[in-house]
Amino acid sequence: KVAGVVKTNTSVFPERRDGGWCARLETRMESVKVFGLVDIEVVAAGSVFLGTVYEPIKGTKNPQAMLNSGVAFTKKPKALRFDYKVKLSPEKNRIRSTGFSRKSTVAGQDSIAAILFLQKRWEDKDGNIYAKRVGTMVQRYTESSNSWVNDATYPILYGDITKHPEYKPYMRIQVEERYALNSQGKSVPIQEVGWAAEGELPTHLVLQFTSSHGGAYIGSPGNTMWIDNVKLIY
Repeated sequence: KVAGVVKTNTSVFPERRDGGWCARLETRMESVKVFGLVDIEVVAAGSVFLGTVYEPIKGTKNPQAMLNSGVAFTKKPKALRFDYKVKLSPEKNRIRSTGFSRKSTVAGQDSIAAILFLQKRWEDKDGNIYAKRVGTMVQRYTESSNSWVNDATYPILYGDITKHPEYKPYMRIQVEERYALNSQGKSVPIQEVGWAAEGELPTHLVLQFTSSHGGAYIGSPGNTMWIDNVKLIY
């Protein structure tokens, strides 16, 4: 809701699959033009995640603060399993379009991602939320798949994984700022401060599938991910 104009966006769609439904996530250009009062064009990635959205959203600034990222969770699954299909845009670089600044190019090819973090969170007397990373699984896709890949299974790595052979720089601590509600009902950043010891239990699970990476209003229109049958494996 901006300047009295309400604009909705849909970047995630239900789609028929094998007698049931899957989810289709798309990166799209969304625009709204109203009698010279509003002229906005933004990049909107398709994303599904565990958590909540605070609606109505009344502006485009700091969109992560509009999300409560993650749910309470205390188990330690071995892997994440799901069916997927991906289609990557042919663009070599990503686009940044916030709606209130000139559209620009962001160096680097876009990718589609599945992200799972297990965090041990706590809150200090001032309402700040901190977390240590208990478990990590980040899978990025940079090439299109010709068809569905069923039962794709990705192990969750525990503890400090910086020396693990499967560690990638995008798995690092505090890759982007996520938010959660503190005990006072205020949306505050989740400040990841390090790796948890391997035996520690999580307090929260962050799970997200997204058709673009790099943050809000950045992506390659045309990127598409289909997901189905998401499971935790123990």
